[in-house]
Amino acid sequence: MNTELSQKSLSRTYPTKVALRILEILLLTGIGAVGVLLHAKFRFPSHLPGHWGIVFMALLFSGRLFSQQKIASSFSSIGAVGMLLLPLGFTDPFIPIMYMFIGFLVDIAYGIFKTKNQHIIFIALLSGVAYSLIPIIRMIISLSVGFSYGTFATGFMYPLVMHFVFGSLGGMIALGAFTFLKKKN
Repeated sequence: MNTELSQKSLSRTYPTKVALRILEILLLTGIGAVGVLLHAKFRFPSHLPGHWGIVFMALLFSGRLFSQQKIASSFSSIGAVGMLLLPLGFTDPFIPIMYMFIGFLVDIAYGIFKTKNQHIIFIALLSGVAYSLIPIIRMIISLSVGFSYGTFATGFMYPLVMHFVFGSLGGMIALGAFTFLKKKN
């Protein structure tokens, strides 16, 4: 009985591809977890709703732009949700739902608009709209369940616009870093 691998199985890199794919999924999941951990550990009262959108969306879109996975943003959102399940000081019980919707929306938009996925206007709009899901979902929760959010003390439009602006900035930072590193190679 011959226990040597045949040339056909040696030329395939299947185990290596699987290991690289698993590593990529773990890195994407870690990106989301790091985004939430940074938010939890470096809180500062800026009184600007959505200001952490710069950091989170920059991380999420960095993973999205550098990854070949079709659901890269969803993996990052899963990492964020996993970190949100730990006692980090967040008082909103619905925040994991919000972070999941952000990743899902980005992946759905990437699937629909395949040819525009590295255009600055597309990235700015998508990252802004995706991060704006937070105040939209909060409004729906507030109206349906009665859970009160302090960000709506100034109304609904101010948090919505600020989440859009900060989310857009985060997406453009990721695109800038991606473009810079792509040109370097």
